Amino acid sequence: MKGKILFLLLFFIIFIPLLFFTAVPFFIKILFTLNFLVILIMTIYYLFKDKKFAPIMASYIVFNFMFFIVAPMLQIHKVFTSGDLKLVTKLIYSDYLIIKTSVFILIFNIVFYIAYRYFNAMKLKAKIYKKDMNLSFHILVFFVISMIIFLINIDYIKQEYLSHNYSVLDGTTKSALLIKEKIILMIPFPAFVLGVYYLKKYKKSKNFYIILIITFLMLVLILVLKNPLTEKRNALGPIYITIVFLLIPKLLNTNFKSLIFLFFSMVIIFPTISLITHSGYTLDKLINEPKLLLYQLQNHGVTNTFTTLNYDAFINFSATIEHVEKDTFSFGEQLSGAVFFFVPRKIWESKPISSGEFIGNYLRDNYGDPTNPYYFTNLSNPFVSEGYINFGLLGVILFAILLAFFMTRMVNWINGEDPLKVAAGFYASIHMIFFLRGDFTNGYAFLFATFIVILIIPKMYFSFFGKKKVKM
Repeated sequence: MKGKILFLLLFFIIFIPLLFFTAVPFFIKILFTLNFLVILIMTIYYLFKDKKFAPIMASYIVFNFMFFIVAPMLQIHKVFTSGDLKLVTKLIYSDYLIIKTSVFILIFNIVFYIAYRYFNAMKLKAKIYKKDMNLSFHILVFFVISMIIFLINIDYIKQEYLSHNYSVLDGTTKSALLIKEKIILMIPFPAFVLGVYYLKKYKKSKNFYIILIITFLMLVLILVLKNPLTEKRNALGPIYITIVFLLIPKLLNTNFKSLIFLFFSMVIIFPTISLITHSGYTLDKLINEPKLLLYQLQNHGVTNTFTTLNYDAFINFSATIEHVEKDTFSFGEQLSGAVFFFVPRKIWESKPISSGEFIGNYLRDNYGDPTNPYYFTNLSNPFVSEGYINFGLLGVILFAILLAFFMTRMVNWINGEDPLKVAAGFYASIHMIFFLRGDFTNGYAFLFATFIVILIIPKMYFSFFGKKKVKM
């Protein structure tokens, strides 16, 4: 109880200085305060009243506090103290845009939470997981399949290590790359999930030590295939944290633990690491001269990380609002490109680009240098903004309800008995921060591909080969 109260006090310790000591216009501060109070109410209920284990709600709370309260207030403060009206994305600051953005976010959060509590209160019939008495054999099959996939793709994997972060290799299309990286090379993951489940449920089985070795090898294979040299950090987080949860659930198996972990990871640890990695100093130099790190903290500070492009979600929503007012809503066109992301552009030549890139191009053409080939346009665009660019206020409300429904489904999965759904639900919970930050196309595509490999492929396999039950 004391820990929870101290955590709530930490929210105030961070927000109160922002409220009183930042150069943010008074009326805008009121809107930020209203959004803070909504998030605070969510947090209080989540910590003290919510009986279900719901780490996905922790992600929602941390994201909103970090991206829609702390970051924009610091970014606006920087505008007024520096005298430069250009925000981090080069968008020109406007009270009108900031107010409208804050109002839409407030509406989204209120509608979302009402819908979330409604869906969460619904009593759904729990499906009892049917234990397959031949599970050890199926895990062995998945292990063999994983090793075959690894050997077939060994040259690609070597090339990937050299090229770093799965850039398009040898003319490979983005769709083919997505299938290979997010589905084919993720096959060891469900095998690992089932292995961990088996080891916890069948400790006295004669096959226990065989499955223990296989599960360990699957973990090694996952680390070989998914690491900082082969995968982006926003994808590694959900994978690694899910692995930790499966192996040592006590570390993250309550709402308080989940919230504490995500809060300190995303609000303190991540900005600190970013400060170090962007310092310009080598690791050896920082170790040999620790005062350089102190210099970075004193002269740049962790808070400066919140004024970088890593935290541009709020401002990009503002840019989306400006674009819509100059042009019009997309009326589902942008959404269609995201939902049908798997259709190759060669087949669908008029396929819309992602909303993040779309708004990035708008900012480049209106506020940047269109002639600069190195101008960065692959920006984030938050989930609420995706609703707005497609259908306006109606889209904001509709997307809030859809998100609430999805999140309650993930909560039900996590609290169920199916190990694959538990893993998928927990993965989605950690992925939610990336998903909410956007853009929707990338967040949806990565999550959809993960669900295919964790849920659909194993379920299809078991529907064909897992019906016969034999003793272990």
